[in-house]
Amino acid sequence: MKTLYSSTFISIILAFLMFIGYNNQKVDIIEKPSMPIFSNVIEQKSETEYKTVKVEIFDNLICNGCSDFVLNTLPKIKNLEQETKNISLSFYFIPDINNEIYYMAAMSLKCSFDQNQYWGMLAKLHENKDSLNKKSFYKFAKELELNAEALNQCINEEVYKKSIEEDIKYASDKNIIFKPTIIINENYLIGDQPFENIQKVINESLEKIATVESEKSVKTDISPPASGLIIPNVGNETTIE
Repeated sequence: MKTLYSSTFISIILAFLMFIGYNNQKVDIIEKPSMPIFSNVIEQKSETEYKTVKVEIFDNLICNGCSDFVLNTLPKIKNLEQETKNISLSFYFIPDINNEIYYMAAMSLKCSFDQNQYWGMLAKLHENKDSLNKKSFYKFAKELELNAEALNQCINEEVYKKSIEEDIKYASDKNIIFKPTIIINENYLIGDQPFENIQKVINESLEKIATVESEKSVKTDISPPASGLIIPNVGNETTIE
């Protein structure tokens, strides 16, 4: 993908955002900012033609604002996805693999997905992030009415080790330094963004897709006849070569 900014430059920008304290600041999106780093939204220009609005969210348990985002803003995004066509939501929990508890937390999420309680477990993790221990995941499974023994076995056997490693690599490939980060097609929204900002970027992306599709439709309507098509010409049949 061709981008307006190099990977190194984007990394510097994101690091700068963290340094100046944009973590957990909720700022309004600036219309056509002359300096994109001050808008909290970084747009990467690409030649990709989007047919849907792809929303990707990157989260962990140690970032400022992540718990507020997951518990209060994420449910609104999920509702918007369910109510609106052409929106797809992907969620990535990126743990510190050197921290056993956070790694187990990531594993518990993958294992909870098997029992249709991914979002329930995610909420439990953020609600109790300051008191997690090895017994927490079994306790949460019981509270969520899961098969706690099956979940414990899934965690201990590291069933989703490869999947977690792939998520970590994907986040690295996307230059995700700060969390939460929300990517909406080519737009990076940094930090604990209010839902209004996210909804605005989603709506703008939907409008862009609709405009492209409309332009395509107009071009199709006025396009010339295809080669070889037989059309009437003063009583005679003429084949366009």
